[in-house]
Amino acid sequence: MLVRKLTSALCLPGRKNSKWSANYFGTLLLLSCLLIAGQTFAQKVSMNIKSGSLEKAFKEIEKQTGYSFIYGKNQMSQAAPVNISVENAELDAVLKLLFNNQPFTYHLSGKFIAIRLKITGGNNLAPTRVSITIQGRITDVQGSPIPAVSVVIPGTPFGAMTNDNGDYVLKDVPSDAVLIVSYLSYETQRIMANGRTTINVVLEQQTRALEEAVIIGYGTTTKRMNTGSVSSITAKEISKQPISNPLAALPGRIPGVQITQQNGLPGSAAVVQIRGQGSMNSGNIPLYVVDGVPFTNFNGSYPPTDNLNALGTSATNGGISPFSMINPDDIERMDILKDADATAIYGARGANGVILITTKKGKSGKTRVNVNAYTGSGKVGHFIPMMNTKEYLDLRREAFKNDGLTPNTANAPELTVWDQNAYTNWQKLLVGGTARTTDAQASISGGDTKTHFMFSGGYHKETTVYPGNFNSQRFTGRLSADHTSSNNKFYAAFTANYSNDKTVLPGSDVISMYNLPPNMPLYDSTGKLAWVSGFTNPLAVLQRRNTNSTGNLMTNANLRYTIIKNLDFKVNMGFTNTTLDQANPVPASTQNPINNPQSFATFANTKSQNYIVEPTLNYTIERKQDRLGLMVGGTYQRSLSTGQNLNAQNYSSEALMSSIVGAGTVTGSASYFDYRFASLFGRVNYDYKQKYLLNLTFRRDASSRFGPDNIYGDFGAVGAAWLFSQEDFVQEAMPWLSLGKLRASYGSTGNDQISNYIYLPLLSSAGSYQGASSLIRSTLPNPGIKWETTRKMEFGLELGFLNDRISFTGNYYRNRSADQLLSAALALQSGYNSYTVNMSALVQNSGVELELTSLNVKRHDFGWTSSLNVTFYRNKLVSFPGIEKSFYASSYLVGQPIDLVRRFIYTGYDPNTGIPQYQDLNKDGAIDFNNDRQIIKPGLPFFGGLNNTVNYRNWDLSFFLQFNHRKGATNNFSTPIGSSRSNQNTSVLDRWRQPGDNAAYPAATSTSGTPIYLGYTQYGSSTALWGDASYLKLRSAAISYSFPQRWLTNAKISGLKVYAEGQNLFTWTKNKYIYDPETSVPGGPPGLGTGMIAMPPLRTIVLGVNCSF
Repeated sequence: MLVRKLTSALCLPGRKNSKWSANYFGTLLLLSCLLIAGQTFAQKVSMNIKSGSLEKAFKEIEKQTGYSFIYGKNQMSQAAPVNISVENAELDAVLKLLFNNQPFTYHLSGKFIAIRLKITGGNNLAPTRVSITIQGRITDVQGSPIPAVSVVIPGTPFGAMTNDNGDYVLKDVPSDAVLIVSYLSYETQRIMANGRTTINVVLEQQTRALEEAVIIGYGTTTKRMNTGSVSSITAKEISKQPISNPLAALPGRIPGVQITQQNGLPGSAAVVQIRGQGSMNSGNIPLYVVDGVPFTNFNGSYPPTDNLNALGTSATNGGISPFSMINPDDIERMDILKDADATAIYGARGANGVILITTKKGKSGKTRVNVNAYTGSGKVGHFIPMMNTKEYLDLRREAFKNDGLTPNTANAPELTVWDQNAYTNWQKLLVGGTARTTDAQASISGGDTKTHFMFSGGYHKETTVYPGNFNSQRFTGRLSADHTSSNNKFYAAFTANYSNDKTVLPGSDVISMYNLPPNMPLYDSTGKLAWVSGFTNPLAVLQRRNTNSTGNLMTNANLRYTIIKNLDFKVNMGFTNTTLDQANPVPASTQNPINNPQSFATFANTKSQNYIVEPTLNYTIERKQDRLGLMVGGTYQRSLSTGQNLNAQNYSSEALMSSIVGAGTVTGSASYFDYRFASLFGRVNYDYKQKYLLNLTFRRDASSRFGPDNIYGDFGAVGAAWLFSQEDFVQEAMPWLSLGKLRASYGSTGNDQISNYIYLPLLSSAGSYQGASSLIRSTLPNPGIKWETTRKMEFGLELGFLNDRISFTGNYYRNRSADQLLSAALALQSGYNSYTVNMSALVQNSGVELELTSLNVKRHDFGWTSSLNVTFYRNKLVSFPGIEKSFYASSYLVGQPIDLVRRFIYTGYDPNTGIPQYQDLNKDGAIDFNNDRQIIKPGLPFFGGLNNTVNYRNWDLSFFLQFNHRKGATNNFSTPIGSSRSNQNTSVLDRWRQPGDNAAYPAATSTSGTPIYLGYTQYGSSTALWGDASYLKLRSAAISYSFPQRWLTNAKISGLKVYAEGQNLFTWTKNKYIYDPETSVPGGPPGLGTGMIAMPPLRTIVLGVNCSF
């Protein structure tokens, strides 16, 4: 300002003497420079540091003046302690005082202050060394030049700074010099000259954990300034796992979040639970948001699920996950929002947590091409040890003998008809193959400072371990572009993604046939498929081909316009279209001919469309010491779901079964749902001195799933944080504490994951009556149903030590879910036995989440980081007035978890007879269901994971361990032992055989009604097969080698990496009689995996290459 006024005052227009003018303007220019310099050093600085570090003084000056110091971290090891006390002193005087007793000098360039070592009396290098001139260019990973980069040779006076083109020159330096290249917010590099005269360097941006961007609802923040509970996983962690479903990258890595795959078949559903189960009967599905657009396939079906085939037919892989259509390689990061402060902005959809998925975008810099491809194989990692033919037949004979019966051709053909020496290992035959995996991804991206673009395409194919040609193929394509106007007032971004998946699997998961009798014949004497009573020939099942074809189009546009300074208007628009076509033919040739079978097929097609528009207005007020942010917005969303199920019969030829046209008879049903959702929401956040943070959110939602009386729901939250590490007294007392933050939040969220149209009197077909079609009201409507509401409370502590080399996060949470939507009993005179109503049952989920991350070793060529997270959790029913008169009296108990476990207490078997025995709790002389089951306490359940990453030069090694401590089933075999014609695992070899035996299991029996058989009545529901079901799993491991840049320069390759990755490598568990402790039955009830028999996630190992140009 002073320069501008002086220039205006001294200007004398109209002078004709050009020589005088030149002298005049030269004098004026010199005077201006002096004034600018004077203004620079006229800035005032105040500080008081006693025995502090030089780096601390730098940070204080940067904070007060806006200048930035440029130096290498290794330089600070030579710095002397700082003792300085100044008040409103000029910057020049402070710098001179600061460097008075330091081995450094400084140089000012623009807004940067470069630090160099002082010359200590001549060149300390030996004169015999060869001197050279080194020059080069410093760029970022996009190829853009970086000005003002410090390039120094430590311990010498040699140093330089890059110009605007990123170029530098070092003259007369030793040929064996070591260059230290450093720049603010970029990783420092140490480079050996080795006689080279041209050294170009690519700097990678350094993201400190606390300053890393965190995506939150309708905005972004940093980990340091966030008041909510948010956990994240980035593309770096996802890319090290050979997965086809991005949710498979999460298990064990996110505190408070449990994720299990229902099975290991392509496209199988994943069950996600964030901080426990809050709803007793409604949905517990999190809200997924992809690039700001809600991505959910929940359509009001029951039981609540977001599976693609919820309105279709059951598939071999059970539920089909909507995330099987999303390419993991397209994802930049996933942020999981958990507490009220983070989720209340999503109102009625935030009760079960929110998962925000951000996809990759183009970046400034030269056009870059990236290709990544891998191939590998997968196998079942663990087979259940089963009895051989002799052991199996001995068990069956013993069972008949114990019952005093004789086997015959009707009840035991395996003993009387089949070959007594035949043996088939069903596991190796049916699932002992090798699955092949191939994945190829390519992208091209780039842009300038105003426009960015990215186009990517992917191909993924995986086969199965079944015999036969079963596989899944997925093609994906994605386009992303954004542009900012020249005046930075207008911004537009557009993303379009399309995927197509075709999966062909057997008619059912044949791994469930692992326990067929080992001597059961597959073919009869004529060479045709053999059919025996009580069993299905597995080869027939393999001849049935279930086909699922999925298409998914996701588009979204984001527009922003700056109306005035700090006032932005934004609008986010999205459209999703998902289709699923299913065909499940069952030819007559694959059915038992004794039943005179007919060919039939099931066809289903579903279509879901989702539209959403969300305008928001953001205003920010920034002052010297505080910042206020205001945001208001609205949402309008509409989801349309249609489905058809067709049953086709009377085919004239099995060759026509792939089409419905060839069927003689077709019957079917259809479904249609129209869901609408509208909202108004707002947020206020306040930051004072970057120490005291406050965040307020409010949302009013309207959902078409509720009646007119309760269509609206109001939700909100308050979150606050105190960055106590920014307090002066803390910095002086604990200089090793780089972060200290206390957080707290409280608020309410809602849940509208209920069936559609509960409030309407719906009619359905009741067949015919007196020759005419009739309708019936199958359920009683309730126009008074209202929202389930969850009130969330959390306290958090975040700590960082030694410049964030060690960071710790601890959370305590308590979520209480009320107004549970359940079934209330009605008098039979009403014509109905129940109707849906809000009950005042209260479910509580509470727990402690702990997370520790440490940089164990950091050297120029070696690094080792570790991260550990563990979650301790509890669930209980706090209250349920009137439960004793409800349907739920025998299912729930106040004060106990809603997944309450009650079991008979197994006390062993009678040593003389081998008959199982149980504790008679009420001492009435009988064992009955109502009085003799005891509550089994869950103990101290917890889960988590441990990740380690080791870097050595160009090598990178990482491995991740997942653990889960819990109680559950400890074995899996049919009871009573010996009664089933199915084979058993080898654990039953340790059974009672004669009086006095001390065995693990009771006696064998074959026939119902016998004393031993009756003794098994409570066995499967007792503590006999219940106990520690904990497991430890080496979920993933990866090793890679990145080729040195100097090897690739001539080939014009910017990066080349080869790698090997493994997934689901080893599992340690006490129960070796299951395939995997996390799987569940395909098509079974919703819930976390319990280790039931289903195809497990395969042990997969791949080899790949990643190349960038």
